Amino acid sequence: MCGIFGVWHLDGSPVSPETIRRATTTLRHRGPDDEGYLFVDTAAGSCDEYGGRDTVPALRLPDITQAGDRPHDLALGFRRLAIIDLSPSGHQPMGDADRRLWIVFNGEIYNYLELRAQLESLGHRFETATDTEVVLHAYAEWGPDCLERFNGMWAFAVWDGRRRRLFCARDRFGIKPFYYFHDGSRFIFGSEIKALLCDPHVPREPNPARVYDYLALRYLNRTAETLFKDIQQLPAASYMLVDGDGVRISRYWDLHPAAPRRSDQEWVAEFRATLQDAVRLRLRSDVPVGSCLSGGIDSSSIVCL
Repeated sequence: MCGIFGVWHLDGSPVSPETIRRATTTLRHRGPDDEGYLFVDTAAGSCDEYGGRDTVPALRLPDITQAGDRPHDLALGFRRLAIIDLSPSGHQPMGDADRRLWIVFNGEIYNYLELRAQLESLGHRFETATDTEVVLHAYAEWGPDCLERFNGMWAFAVWDGRRRRLFCARDRFGIKPFYYFHDGSRFIFGSEIKALLCDPHVPREPNPARVYDYLALRYLNRTAETLFKDIQQLPAASYMLVDGDGVRISRYWDLHPAAPRRSDQEWVAEFRATLQDAVRLRLRSDVPVGSCLSGGIDSSSIVCL
């Protein structure tokens, strides 16, 4: 569980380093292992990296308090919980070799080793052992279509300096959160609503319809709306393109309930193979793996495998 945050002033006005720092700090519980910031002048194409109190010392990044009032109109913040590649090379925001693509990524791509091998066969070279870098290269190679190749859970944003756009995406079932605010001149996103509320431009006005849904019916996350009127969540199985023309959301996957006719024995065999493969992929980790075991058939089946 990591924490991501970002701000883009589409009107070109400079972002506040202090706002970025405070918002990212609210996500510290999601990622105590590292802290990172990127500030971008989207017009000039220049970018600067900064660290904070929890940044890995080996990176030797200047502190965010030194960012000053430089003309950066876009900023990304990140809090890391290290799971894959525990070294400082897993630091985020992570950029490509040309420093034109940058990513903040929360989640895990379970088939990242297979995707990495495929990308290497296409000429891509990797500097880390992280799944984050695989996502970055996959976007560089396939664009939004990269999402169809991922097996995992994710919420991430890629700053594409070549196209001057943000590419944001959420996993098929919305396991990882992604909230955003957009008023035409500013786009602000984060892993939690409280991070967005650190920005003074984000209104705190409640959304009465969603408050009623929750208090009367216990409905939550039924729509893209949230308990705050002007804060939305990116729907599951969707991606978002943000640029000077606005925000465009597209759905990249749907669950199709219709299935071909098969015998009970065939369905049992397919389910067993699918579950075994899912457990195998999720055991990929550079930290100890544990499991929550109850008396239910679901957790018992997973632990048994």
